[in-house]
Amino acid sequence: MEFAHPPPVHLPNANMSIPPPNMNMGGTPMGPPPINNTFNQKFDSRNGFNNTRPPFRPFLNLQRPLPGPLNTMTLEDFDGKRLRKSVMRKTVDYNSAIIVALENRIWQRDYRDRRALQPDVMYYPDMMPPPSYPDNPINCVTTRFVKTATNKMRCPIFCMAWTPEGRRLVTGASSGEFTLWNGLTFNFETILQAHDSPVRCMVWSHNDSWMVTGDHAGYVKYWQSNMNNVKMFQAHKEALRGIRYLQLHYVLFVFVHIFIPKLINTTFLSLILLIIQKEINR
Repeated sequence: MEFAHPPPVHLPNANMSIPPPNMNMGGTPMGPPPINNTFNQKFDSRNGFNNTRPPFRPFLNLQRPLPGPLNTMTLEDFDGKRLRKSVMRKTVDYNSAIIVALENRIWQRDYRDRRALQPDVMYYPDMMPPPSYPDNPINCVTTRFVKTATNKMRCPIFCMAWTPEGRRLVTGASSGEFTLWNGLTFNFETILQAHDSPVRCMVWSHNDSWMVTGDHAGYVKYWQSNMNNVKMFQAHKEALRGIRYLQLHYVLFVFVHIFIPKLINTTFLSLILLIIQKEINR
């Protein structure tokens, strides 16, 4: 290899990385020639665009205001339904104690055959309802608070009664409404307008077929177990204070605030129901 000017080897501080002077280095460099191909471009998320497509940024629109009138919307203008936080309801399930009492009554006469309960968690499955312990009446004392339930419209509650199967509680309010509450979870189930005046008394018949209610205007109403009103009449002109059934389920006592009882024979009710049943069968 010949050089126009030999490298200055004799110099003590010679830099061999610099080409010699007057040497044309504008030619093609060593190695394969570059290929101008657009398909070999690598994707870089830091760049603004990649083949005219912007990169995906999931939190891009969070800082931008909503378009149009949605920008000035407040919570009062929002008409959607809010998601309620799931809350576990407190339940008092007494069915297991009743089942144990039904099983034990076959072979248990009284306290002589009953197994003793000890203050331990292992004896919880053997507990029975308070009526199963007539020799120990302290079990009927209720000292533990369970639940407070509030009606939608706050008003005084004058009377209440459990349904015959014990699953629901019916309350009569001063607004004349019946409210049905669940007997296990204590939550609101349904509400209906029963009377035009405050409901004062409420009682179930001995055969658990009819519920009789009386209001402040002296009206008495008969209800079926499905809260269907069957009959209504005015027993007194004053406010009713109490309703009681005799041992014969077709005789009813109605009391007013001046302590005047009124004996009502309800045998006509069976005749009315018979006529209604015939009309339904037609």
